[in-house]
Amino acid sequence: MSRTTKILLVIILVVLVGTGLAFWKFWPKNGNSSQTATTSKTGLFGTMLAFNINGGLTNSINEFQQDGWSKFSADANAYSQFKSSLEKAYQEYVPLVSQTSFFVDREIAGLFTWNVIEPKKGTFNWELTDLAAKYAQKAGVKFSAVIEPYAAWDQKDTQPISGCQALDFAYRDFKAGPPKDTAEYENFLTKMVERYQKNIAAWEIGNEPDSQCAGYQNNPQSYFDLLKISYETIKKADPSAIVLNAGAVEIDMIEAESIKTFWTKFFELGGGQYLDKFNLHYNNEKDGAKPDSSVFLADLAFYNDLMKNNGGVKPIWITEFGTYSGTPTSQNQSAPAQGQPGSFASGSSKTNPRRTLPAGQQVQGQTSFPTQSPEFQAAWYFKNSILAFNSGTERIFPDFVGPSDSPLGASAMFDTSGQPRLFLGTLKTIATKLSGFAKVEKIADSQYKFTVNNKTVYALWSGTLPNEISGKVKVTDIKGQEQTMDATGIKLSSDQPILVE
Repeated sequence: MSRTTKILLVIILVVLVGTGLAFWKFWPKNGNSSQTATTSKTGLFGTMLAFNINGGLTNSINEFQQDGWSKFSADANAYSQFKSSLEKAYQEYVPLVSQTSFFVDREIAGLFTWNVIEPKKGTFNWELTDLAAKYAQKAGVKFSAVIEPYAAWDQKDTQPISGCQALDFAYRDFKAGPPKDTAEYENFLTKMVERYQKNIAAWEIGNEPDSQCAGYQNNPQSYFDLLKISYETIKKADPSAIVLNAGAVEIDMIEAESIKTFWTKFFELGGGQYLDKFNLHYNNEKDGAKPDSSVFLADLAFYNDLMKNNGGVKPIWITEFGTYSGTPTSQNQSAPAQGQPGSFASGSSKTNPRRTLPAGQQVQGQTSFPTQSPEFQAAWYFKNSILAFNSGTERIFPDFVGPSDSPLGASAMFDTSGQPRLFLGTLKTIATKLSGFAKVEKIADSQYKFTVNNKTVYALWSGTLPNEISGKVKVTDIKGQEQTMDATGIKLSSDQPILVE
């Protein structure tokens, strides 16, 4: 065999092997659908309560809310029915979660509560959290897990907090306060992190510590101590873990000054060194949108300034956020829908006085809540999301599913029949166009310029079109509809925000 022939044979062999490897790599494989789903996921947004433990309480809400977790879970028959109902709910929600294309789901109330996982000292029950993790994995998402550091046996001498009877608090038997036995808390936390670290995108330490029912109101020192020991324990178990503070209550409330004082003192104590992202809530507009975004921007500016003046600015996660569509007739607080939050401790429970209504809202009859159209809702999510990203926000979590007769439920991505609300498509469009953006610049009020993979994408909704936009451009509206047109034909409108490429 000649030398030339040998060389040709070697070349042919290399080509065949390379082709085979490529064929093997890209050929669909049985049991690997989660990998395919993950590669199509997008950042910037997440779901809120897609695998909520309350989903199993459809027939037991009143009993559970009255008696608390310890008594309810001791009833073998009730607990078995609850677990069965919970699994059925999770099965139904997997395709909806997949439909969002978001890959982080925030879970509060129960799943990561010390009282639920370790109901008796030294006895661990992981089955409910395991169940949620199983179905979240099927949907291709990880949790932002809210750790509630309360166990009834650890706080047996702690008095219940008056007026705190919502479902979230029932999981810890209506008690709240710092762990009594910090060694046992660290043991619980270590075991939980080691068990679920592959299922977790972030750990949140508590929820709204600046509010009445969390056990830390007006006591930032105690919450600082909790966050510090939690952060250090979690990082020891998983150095790559991301830790967030408990979500701060929105400021535009009666308690505004006490909230500002709480977080000011928290950061002065050095709290910023024990969190990787700063976590805040914005429920102020779940009972009706405000005339403009000034309150929202003021909230973001307050926390950014606090961080800047106390060790450095961290990325922001807004883990509660939204406004409704339709004409809700009730707060619907007594019986949350399957998969909906049971806690109304934050601003969503406080109906603000009626105010001058922005365009897109109308009062019909004697209803308590003005009508907001789906288009108005979608435009609200678009504009406020863009403003948030320009103010250092990394991820936003709207509610997942809820009933249309509740302002909280009607702020969710899906109604209870599984039909997506219009704004979900808006968020998916924003995520598709802007995920991974390297920079955002404010051109003018209502005009922002994003740099994404060395490409420029504009978010616009009022004023005169920037001079730098000219020629043929691609325009995408809040419904995700795209058209290529000459820039001279673009007319900006506050109720019809657009993305321009």
